[in-house]
Amino acid sequence: MKTAVAPPRPIWPEAEIVAEPVRWKDGMPPRTLVRRNHHLLIGPREQDLISLPGRPVISLFTGAGGFDLGIEQAGFCCVVQHEREDAACEALLANRPTFFRDAALIQGDITTTPTDALLSAGNLRVGEACMVIGGPPCQGFSTSTSRRKQRAIVGDARNDLVFEYLRVVREAKPEFFIMENVPGFTDFNGGAYMKKFLAAAHGAYYELVYGLVNAVEYGVPQDRTRFICTGTRRDLHRCEGILASLPEPECFGDDDLKRIRTAHLPTLFPDADVRFLTRAPGIRYFPDRPVLVPPRPVRRTESGDIGRTQTFIEFYKRLEREEPDRLVFEKAGAA
Repeated sequence: MKTAVAPPRPIWPEAEIVAEPVRWKDGMPPRTLVRRNHHLLIGPREQDLISLPGRPVISLFTGAGGFDLGIEQAGFCCVVQHEREDAACEALLANRPTFFRDAALIQGDITTTPTDALLSAGNLRVGEACMVIGGPPCQGFSTSTSRRKQRAIVGDARNDLVFEYLRVVREAKPEFFIMENVPGFTDFNGGAYMKKFLAAAHGAYYELVYGLVNAVEYGVPQDRTRFICTGTRRDLHRCEGILASLPEPECFGDDDLKRIRTAHLPTLFPDADVRFLTRAPGIRYFPDRPVLVPPRPVRRTESGDIGRTQTFIEFYKRLEREEPDRLVFEKAGAA
């Protein structure tokens, strides 16, 4: 009986597969699986011989690369990815060079991977990365766990990996960062964890905009709500007026629009602009004000449709009335 032989790994000029993923064990040092061929990319006078197709991005907790695919489709370029699980690393290798053509890949535990190693793998200096992206492990925050199990995982070591993510942000100093997690992150441990994260991220010299978004409002056939936090390095915000925000939704159902219009009382205000409630304003973080926890953006109706909740509408209408400087819209650019 013949044994199946795996097809040879592809070869391309920008990067080179130098090792295969292994089942990870605690205590192992980080391993480079894909190395960027710097000698082919950079000339003897440090000039670029091959330009990147977009601004450079560092990806942490890469998984199978879904976040990275979206980033690359938006016109950016992942130059280094970091992932621990061997199955995920195998998926990333299998998708080269069709995707992630310019990215180095490091397999390792983020707690033992120095930021210098990530920068070196991406041929970056401190401050040169456009973004750091990633979704730290969410199992410890997931509300799909039973209440008994939820209490048991309050001390889950994976929860602290959000601060390892921030450690890389603080040391690499990208212009922006995007962190995503499950909605349970917002109220985990009575909301104390999110407050701690936001305070630490703001202290790392970033202005923050955060909120909950649902994939179904962006044309994806999934009811999948996620917490998103964006950070803008403070010198960019102050000098250029830039403030990263949440993406503007594109898809609404009929029930959704009826609820939104009702919130504006169209019989009393026939010219009312419903634009406000069809957008997804991010919440700007201020260290001297209470941290606001956004409600879930959508709900299921008895008919199975998904629509904006009244609680969500009232929450943002109150902010519009009482603290408009908290609201950040995608096209406004700043609060």
